[in-house]
Amino acid sequence: MRIEKHIKQTPNILTIANMLSGLTAIIILINSSLPNKEFIVTGLIVFSAALDFFDGYFARKLNAVTVFGKQLDSFSDIISFGVLPICLLNYVVAYELSAPTIIASFFFIIAGAFRLARFNTNDFSKHFVGLPIPVAGVALTLLCVAYVILDIQIHQNIFIIVSALFMLILSVLMVSKIRIRRISPKLK
Repeated sequence: MRIEKHIKQTPNILTIANMLSGLTAIIILINSSLPNKEFIVTGLIVFSAALDFFDGYFARKLNAVTVFGKQLDSFSDIISFGVLPICLLNYVVAYELSAPTIIASFFFIIAGAFRLARFNTNDFSKHFVGLPIPVAGVALTLLCVAYVILDIQIHQNIFIIVSALFMLILSVLMVSKIRIRRISPKLK
């Protein structure tokens, strides 16, 4: 019985690892002088997404879904897929704070929090309602990385407007009533 109790904590351990990954990435962005840190941060966001996927999978597989676990998962997600991608975006645009970016950033984080609260208070065992925040956070991260990798020869202000519009679209999708089917790996 004791081993089973510890095994049932696997989802929460993965959730805490997700949170630590997100917090580590934020600290790297804020305090590090590492070269190419936007790629390290991107790797940590992808790692967080994998952890987030598997914490839910193992919670369902081990019959260890709890209200506590859902809440903990949401706190981790708002860090790793809400605040962190916004920090990355602001780093990529060289700390150019503009009204469109700030407003869209607020909408993005608030929409993500709203989406997580709706998830925690409803049963979405077969489908999601609205775009999950991990998908939105990874999408915003990919936009930032594309900007860096492609070294797009567009004016920084154009990218700021494009990214603000992209964040607003993601925000609307997160709070929308669109149903998205859940996917689960076929692990044995």
